[in-house]
Amino acid sequence: MKSPVTRAALWSLPVLALLLGWAWTNPQGNFWGTVEPPKAQGEAFDATKLATVQRPTVDLYAAEKLNRLIREPQNTVSNLAYATVGLALCLAGRRRETYSLGAASAFLAVGSGLYHASLVPEWRLIDILGVYAVLYCLVVMAAKANWPRLAAGALGWALDVGAWVLAVTTGIFRNDVRIAGFKVFDSTYVVVAAVALSWLLVLGVARRQASPKKYRRAVVGAAFFSAGSFAGGLGDRFGGFWLAPDAFVQGHAVWHVLGAFAVLAVYEALAGSGLYRSTCEH
Repeated sequence: MKSPVTRAALWSLPVLALLLGWAWTNPQGNFWGTVEPPKAQGEAFDATKLATVQRPTVDLYAAEKLNRLIREPQNTVSNLAYATVGLALCLAGRRRETYSLGAASAFLAVGSGLYHASLVPEWRLIDILGVYAVLYCLVVMAAKANWPRLAAGALGWALDVGAWVLAVTTGIFRNDVRIAGFKVFDSTYVVVAAVALSWLLVLGVARRQASPKKYRRAVVGAAFFSAGSFAGGLGDRFGGFWLAPDAFVQGHAVWHVLGAFAVLAVYEALAGSGLYRSTCEH
């Protein structure tokens, strides 16, 4: 019997073929309407304009890229990685926390995929909510792996539901909550803080590992994927070292794919504590 992650990958192949077909043909037409100002990636930019502009505006976009069904093909298709990881987690799940993280990953894949296809702010909000949901679910899972009593009874339910409630509220009001002028729920701060906290909790669960070798392998994988993901995400911004609008490999697409792999690797490190079922099990 194939492992959950293998089954998820196989079931994702037809979807990948369909997405690649759409990206290859990419019908022309004004499907999405007004585009929002450039944010954190440059696949839809006009490469010839990059050397002449001082700051990113809507004028930096290439008109022919905006006038198509999928405005950012690589950044759109690459979100299938999160959908595959989410499916693998749901297939492997035996606890509510695993299903919650799987649902969050699938939610992120849909929101981010539609945002990069459209470049309209409504879908960017869903993208951000998905990122927050994945990160908060990981923090809750890691906390429970360190202190299993947190998973019991009403408290366990409250933490799982609270992760989603917090993700939605802080995502929607990320620009409205300020302390001394500091936006505490800004997406950059949330990502850095949640990743740092997750790493502390993942390292803390080392004492509970049934197989230290598997745990070390998962941690090394998570570190590699996390570093590569951040490099792609940061490098693809305006003025970044990876900004190449017409390149086959987009930095932001790397952010998606390696970020999904990092989530799976972190989950595997937590699964070694015995609270969750590994996606590598048959």
